[in-house]
Amino acid sequence: MFNRGDRVEELEDVSSKLFKTNVVGNIHLFNLFLPLVMKGKVKKVITISSGHADLDLINNFEIETSALYSASKAAMNVIVAKFNAQYKKDGILFVSISPGAVEVGHFVNGTYHCLKD
Repeated sequence: MFNRGDRVEELEDVSSKLFKTNVVGNIHLFNLFLPLVMKGKVKKVITISSGHADLDLINNFEIETSALYSASKAAMNVIVAKFNAQYKKDGILFVSISPGAVEVGHFVNGTYHCLKD
C-alpha cells in the first residue's frame, strides 16, 4: 500500500480509522475505567496487541502485510507503556499481550485449517 502514490485518500482514510480505533479508542477506554481500576483489588489493565506490532517478528519472518494495522498496534503498545509508566507508582499494571494467530475469517488457506481435518 505504501508504494502506490495514486491511493493517497485510501491511505489517509484507512490509517485514520485504524489509529482512532487502536490508539485513541483505547486511551478513552483507559480513562473511563481508570477510576474503577484504582478502587479495585486487581489493578491490571490488559490490552490485546498483535504480533504484527513486533519489529523482530516482522523482520525475521519478512511479514509485509498489514502495514497500517501494524503501525496502529505498535502505537497502541507505546500508549500502554506510557500509561504503565504513569500509574506504576499507584500499583496499576498496564500491559499489552499478543494472543497469536486468531481466526477472524482471513486464514482460509492457513495451516490452521489443514490441522483441523
